Amino acid sequence: MDRKRIREEVVEIFCAKLHNLQAPSDDDDFDYENQTLVPEITKDPLDIAEVSMDLEDAFGVNFEDTMPGDAGMETIGKVVDYLDSRISRREEAAAKSRAEAEEV
Repeated sequence: MDRKRIREEVVEIFCAKLHNLQAPSDDDDFDYENQTLVPEITKDPLDIAEVSMDLEDAFGVNFEDTMPGDAGMETIGKVVDYLDSRISRREEAAAKSRAEAEEV
């Protein structure tokens, strides 16, 4: 899964849950990457918890030490980077396992 697709899905989930964030449109140049989750988009920790669970379900990735909105994951772009990194590692591990299985 490439970063662009991850970004599109993340933005869709954020827009669906956090109604303070405008939905994307075809002719829109809105900068989602640099939108700060707290407090620009929401101040409610329950909103962030719900979005986090939706992201975990959508991407099969668990947020471990840092949750969206925390230091290091303050913006939508940083959430996308985190998910992209975790998904890439998972895909690489799966490819390595397949290659090892084929050698046997």
